[in-house]
Amino acid sequence: MRKDGFTLIELLITFVVLGTLASIAIPGFSRLLPNYRLRTAARDVFSTFQLAKLTSIKRNSYCTVTFNQAIGGKTYDYVAYVDSDNDLEYDAGEDIISKVLLANYKDVSFDLSQGGGDGLTFSDNDDNLPSIAFSPTGLPKDNAGNLGSGTAYFKNTKNRIVSVAVSSAGNIRIQ
Repeated sequence: MRKDGFTLIELLITFVVLGTLASIAIPGFSRLLPNYRLRTAARDVFSTFQLAKLTSIKRNSYCTVTFNQAIGGKTYDYVAYVDSDNDLEYDAGEDIISKVLLANYKDVSFDLSQGGGDGLTFSDNDDNLPSIAFSPTGLPKDNAGNLGSGTAYFKNTKNRIVSVAVSSAGNIRIQ
């Protein structure tokens, strides 16, 4: 007589082996999470700068990224928007492309030891908020209309630092 299936002993041994493997793998994976989140946050800022640059060219209009921007009673870590009046300040009614909270990236924050104590080296707009705009040619501009540049520094709970830099030529890179 043939019986298909597993015995109770075989199932218990399988679960013990899987449990042992999980107990080894989970702590190792959790050590990688802070660095993964840091890289993800940096890539998202990089992507936002790229999107702002491409949107400015596509729409033939300035597109600005402003840090610590309040919209609707909530302060976002950075906001990208079509700056219809080219003043590097968000005005109600301007088309928002992206608004991001770093709280979405657990254990990631601006590195306050860099820049002017806020982790940013972009020049301030008239509202004293770090900002950079991309002109319709794709070149970055500061509040005075000069070629702009700057860096955003991020760190995680392991004190690993990653920065996203915009050069005056419009190159955007993760360092």
